[in-house]
Order: sequence, then structure tokens, then C-alpha cells
Amino acid sequence: MSVKIWVVCDDGVLIDDHSMPFVITLDEAPTQAVSLGFTETHDGHCVALVKDHTLPATHAISSTDAISLKLIFPYGQGYDAKDAKNLRLLSFRELINTSTASTISLLSRAIMLIRWHQDHRFCSRCGTRTVLHSGGEHAMICPACRHRAYPRVQPCIIIAITRRHPKTGNPQILLARHHRHKSGVHGLIAGFVEAGETLEMAAHREALEEVGVSITDLKYFGSQSWPYPSNLMAGFIATHAHGDIKIEPNELASANFFDINALPAIPAAGTIAHQLIEAVVQQGDLA
Repeated sequence: MSVKIWVVCDDGVLIDDHSMPFVITLDEAPTQAVSLGFTETHDGHCVALVKDHTLPATHAISSTDAISLKLIFPYGQGYDAKDAKNLRLLSFRELINTSTASTISLLSRAIMLIRWHQDHRFCSRCGTRTVLHSGGEHAMICPACRHRAYPRVQPCIIIAITRRHPKTGNPQILLARHHRHKSGVHGLIAGFVEAGETLEMAAHREALEEVGVSITDLKYFGSQSWPYPSNLMAGFIATHAHGDIKIEPNELASANFFDINALPAIPAAGTIAHQLIEAVVQQGDLA
């Protein structure tokens, strides 16, 4: 059965002139390619949990390896392949609002796995060059000390904090502008889960650390894989309990409560931040 390979570079993937992820089809996967399938190994046998024919791509490969194998060729500001011209790299952020949810999840997986593959080519304990697990598991194994490096997912929380305006009673949501958002986009409070924390503990801590407020009525909303660098975003909706906004200046440029019918620019459609904000807006009349 042929394999279908995406080409990944940093946080992006090679796309064709239809703005779709470019697929290289080969009779078999080169050793540099990483499988995107989900598998388990039982008694030495690899069991596929997702069949290859259901995936838009079965493998991913770094652009560097694709060039060295002559699967693609740098040309001008982009790339050519044997059967395609004018290929270019597009970041995950730019693709997120133009692709299906299942494709976005697989793109995130491809970016994460390629980064993991590049970061663990040598053993972190003894420095020996590692090899891929022979049974199909995603594991880089040291042939000298037998240390195994598996892809790691870093849990993060992201919170939509709501309240009623203390004077008008209008439903509001707390939005913050990060220093990196020079365009004026306002997002939600988010942060990494620290060692020993639950998701709920992290949500309460981040609200206090970033904007100085306490929250209550914390409810889980959903999650999204986010390859910056290998995060799993767990989304919550919460109610402001008490405290005036006092931003952490190293993290945020500004933060305010906004009426839900008068929002500033918000994150792009397809992001869990956008989904959370839209859920609050749709809810409208806050309890």
C-alpha cells in the first residue's frame, strides 16, 4: 500500500497552489518519515488503531529531509516537486481557519512528531544516536543505555472569565492583549499546568497571576491540540468572583472586561480561544 507524506518545517506545512497541504505519494515510507497513525504494540505485534486509508496523510517528513531525499527542490521563495510547482510553506496558525477539525488535529500531530523526532536524535542521558522503535511505537530508543524518549504533550489551560457589569448588568467577558499581538487582537487568559497541579488548580492560579482576579463556577468546555511547541489546550468557562484587574506586565499589555456585544478583535476562527468566546456570546444572558 502506498504512503502519503506531508512536508513539515517548524510550525508549518508545505501547501499546493490550492492552499491544501501538499501530499507526496510513495510506494513505501523513507526511514526519515514519521508515521502519523495511532498504534499499540501487543506481544511484539503492531496494532493500528487508525487505518491509513482514513487519513489525508499517513506520514510526515521534515523539509530538510525531503530536500536531501530529492522529494522537493527549493526554487525561488518556495519549492517544486517532480509532479508539482509553486509549493510554499504555510504556518499552522494560517491554516487553522481554512481546514477541517480532523485535518487540523492531524497537522498538529505532524508538527509535534517531526519536532520530537528532530529533538531526540541523540540520547539525552548518554549522547548515543537513537533509533526508532522497531515495533511501530512512537519512541526513540537509545541502543546503548535503552533509554526511551516518547513524544510529550504539555497541558495548558485557557479560560473565558465572565461577569455582569457592576453598573449596567450587561454580560461581559475578560479579554487580554498579549505583547506579541501588535495587531490589537485580544485573547483569553491561558498558561501552562505546573508540576503537581490539576487543570482546575492551574486555572485558578493563572487567573490570579495574570490579571489578579479570583474565579468561581469553573466549567470544562473542551480541548485542542496546539503545536506551540506541543501543547494540549484545555478550555474552561468561569465566573469572576472578586478582585480588580491588575495585569502581569511581563505577560500582558492590557486586560479589560468587555460587553459581549462590543468586543475588540479576537483570535481567529478555528482556535479554541475563538470557540470559547463565541460560546459566551451565544450564551448571552449570563446566569
